[in-house]
Amino acid sequence: WDYQSTGISSQGHMLVHCREQMRVKGLPSASDINRMNDGSAVRYVGVVICRQRPATASSVVFMTLEDETGFVNAVFWPQCFERYVVLAKSLSVLGIEGKLQVANNVTHLIVNRVWNPTELALGQRFKSRDFH
Repeated sequence: WDYQSTGISSQGHMLVHCREQMRVKGLPSASDINRMNDGSAVRYVGVVICRQRPATASSVVFMTLEDETGFVNAVFWPQCFERYVVLAKSLSVLGIEGKLQVANNVTHLIVNRVWNPTELALGQRFKSRDFH
């Protein structure tokens, strides 16, 4: 309730309560992902905090997802984004998978699949800053 009404929570990040369940399902945290090697295959669940489609990016969509440990930069090539457009534009908590691109200590998850992580019982809706 506090997160939905104010955008912050005194109880910590909302995904902290799901971490053990995510770990059992083989879903790493953002800090785990940011220590992985280039080319690693990854499945991840995070809260969408930002969606961007810059006019100069040739229809590539960038999203920033977060969990209690940090951020994951996700890149959607146009064909992938269009395939999953409803989920990618509407879910507040998003499941993504793809391959990591790591260069100069910057990690991007190149997304090839999106899913709704309903099995984590995350019935809350969280607001993201979309396409500004």
